[in-house]
Amino acid sequence: MSHAKPHHLSRDEILALKYAAHRQLARWAKARPLQPRQRARRTALVAAVRTLEDPVLADGCELRASGDDA
Repeated sequence: MSHAKPHHLSRDEILALKYAAHRQLARWAKARPLQPRQRARRTALVAAVRTLEDPVLADGCELRASGDDA
């Protein structure tokens, strides 16, 4: 079993991800109509942004795989 150090996101990295996600969502807001794959990705990105905006993550977080990604 590997004991690799968990990956962490700093506050600045979380802010960078939120910025990039908002830019992509803005691009998709201008592109009509979206392809089915883009709609699915947009839904997932909106959920990810909501998670990143959680005040609990304000000072960074640890990344762990869960569910099907584990």
